[in-house]
Amino acid sequence: MEIENESWLKSNTAKLRLVQAFFFLILLLADMVDPMSVVFVYIFETIIIGFFNVVKLFFLCVYNQQKGGEYWIAFLMIPFFVLHFGCFVGVQTILMYTVFAIYDSNLSTSLSWENYQTILELEGFYLVSISLILLHLFTFYKTFLVPKKYIDQKASLYFSKPYIRIIIQQLLVIIPFCFFFFTDEIGKTAAILLVVMQSFLDYYFYKLANNPLLIKNLANKMLDKNKPEDLAKIEKSLLVFFEE
Repeated sequence: MEIENESWLKSNTAKLRLVQAFFFLILLLADMVDPMSVVFVYIFETIIIGFFNVVKLFFLCVYNQQKGGEYWIAFLMIPFFVLHFGCFVGVQTILMYTVFAIYDSNLSTSLSWENYQTILELEGFYLVSISLILLHLFTFYKTFLVPKKYIDQKASLYFSKPYIRIIIQQLLVIIPFCFFFFTDEIGKTAAILLVVMQSFLDYYFYKLANNPLLIKNLANKMLDKNKPEDLAKIEKSLLVFFEE
């Protein structure tokens, strides 16, 4: 019954992601949001992902403390993750912002507060941002807190979880930039393409996380043949990475 409930939660979370994608598409087609709002919200999503990952690490560390484990080592992961992930996100966000600012007359290449204020004042920015935050909050509650994943998982598994996903996501964000070579601004087409590809990525991760055979095959490819005992550990790490 518990496994069935977890599967139901994952399924509904995936459906909710698709509903949000359709919501973004409707907003774009109805001219209710600036296409750049969608692009920058996807760029800033890295901050949202990092925040919820810190909360997960905290839950994992607290439970390790209750079990009497070496919880102080786990707790040290939190400030280290915040510092390391913060620098990672800061650098990639500045690079992405600068790339768009070079070709967007509404932005300057300086990192002044006026430029960030311009982004915040883009039409529909707050609507899209709040929608994305609520989705991550729902996902965190339904796929982490409800199934109590902090009980049987290690904090170390969640330390590196956001990085690869964010790198892939930022590569997707570069797609709208390519439209600057053909037009003076990012139009609906570029933003719609970004939403569709992001949705495809989410769906692909969902299918992987719910296909034990694919996870096992991928784990076997990553497995050191001299350490067959690591197979179960690799499978569990891959599942943590692809879920949610």
